[in-house]
Amino acid sequence: MTRSRSRTAVVAALLLALLVAPVAPAVGASATYVSITDATVTPESPAPGDTVTVDATVRNLASSGSGFSIDYVRLLTDSGRVRGYAGDLGTLAPGSEIGVPLTTTFDSAGTYHLRVEAHGTTDTGEEKTVKYPVVVRVGERGPAVDVDVPNAVAGAASPVDVTVANGLDTAVRNVRVTLSGEGVRVVQPQRVAATVESGASETVTFDAIAAGPGVHNLSATVHYSTSDADRETTYTVPVAFAPLREDVALTTERVGDGSALSVAVTNLGNAALRDVSIRGESERATVTGATIASVPAGETRTAVVNASGLSGETPVRVVATYDYGPDTRSGTASADTTVAANPGQIRLTGLSLERENGDLHITGSASNVGLGAVDSVVVSVLPGEGVQPAYPGKEYFVGTVPESDFVSFDVYAATSANATSVPLEVTYLADGARQTTTVEVPIDDARPATQPTESSDGGGGWLVPGLVGLLVVAGVGAAVYVGWTNYARGE
Repeated sequence: MTRSRSRTAVVAALLLALLVAPVAPAVGASATYVSITDATVTPESPAPGDTVTVDATVRNLASSGSGFSIDYVRLLTDSGRVRGYAGDLGTLAPGSEIGVPLTTTFDSAGTYHLRVEAHGTTDTGEEKTVKYPVVVRVGERGPAVDVDVPNAVAGAASPVDVTVANGLDTAVRNVRVTLSGEGVRVVQPQRVAATVESGASETVTFDAIAAGPGVHNLSATVHYSTSDADRETTYTVPVAFAPLREDVALTTERVGDGSALSVAVTNLGNAALRDVSIRGESERATVTGATIASVPAGETRTAVVNASGLSGETPVRVVATYDYGPDTRSGTASADTTVAANPGQIRLTGLSLERENGDLHITGSASNVGLGAVDSVVVSVLPGEGVQPAYPGKEYFVGTVPESDFVSFDVYAATSANATSVPLEVTYLADGARQTTTVEVPIDDARPATQPTESSDGGGGWLVPGLVGLLVVAGVGAAVYVGWTNYARGE
């Protein structure tokens, strides 16, 4: 028991001695503190093909115990591919640093995760490698450019639409678009689109004139400014220009009262028509002219010409002349048709005759069966054999009757026994000309005046039966009264 306690005391004393004894530093030991403190990317928003520089800063801290001899600094991809390298960079003393530029390029847009590695040896022969992550975001080279020529025709001014679509993260400013081509002349070859915001697009239109049919290359160059540089991008597209073709069709349609023509000019060719002039030719009528500024290829435009001095169906030839092509070529198209005057015309319809107090009451409608309004319509009773206008309606002022419409009227005539018809005269203005027509209304069609019935003559229909009823009631009442009186007297 005593021996065990002695051993325990000895062990405890040894442990205490180890804890309180000072630790002597290792002779010749020295630490080297090397790191990559920064790596900047220039330019900040590179495009495919741009030279990208990664400036890495390698530092040996002042607290380091030795210098650091840099064997190399390199730029690596995630897969270990070397994209930039610099060697024989010397020795970094404690407290010093060095900037190492590493350059590379990228073929396409995207986000690239890279790392910078610095490898070297300390004064004691110890090898060290330090790393630093780098992210490079490569955007599109510039805004996307599209060239569209919907109707490419040789020898004509063909519209060319150039669209600038900004897919960059920031707006592009001072945008200028220049269009050129091989064997193609561009009218006003430069356009300004000012600023195109991020995610937006802008379209400018040029007129291109190809010297001849076939394939011609068109190049659209876009100059623009970003936040850090002035740039330009060019887009080239082959365009097939078709031979110039002229084909124009005219169609006509009567409108209004038939004396006007709607002329449709249809451009079946592949070049726009300009300064279209339309005229009408007729030996029996005077036809006005009309103009149309332009008719694009594949489209139709209309104009109206009017004819006057017509008499029945009148032949008319409609002629259209126009210019097309860059050298002001002229063309002509024609169509034969007819026009006819069909102004407003009054016809009396729904005529009805009825006897009233010995006279005839005539009612009906003044109906406009023409294609134009008529004015100042008057219906009158004319004196005739056994017929005279009568009060209160010798004539009736109808006024204006629109096309395909009617207005009712009524007039009165006094007739004798030998009268067989009543003459009615209708006068009106159609297209400013006074028109007069006469209608004979047969008297055989007259209906007799409606006779009043007994039930409508002020009470004659029920007076006699009513009096008889009253007398019967009075008689019965008197008999009852006499009987009651006698009974009361006791008789």
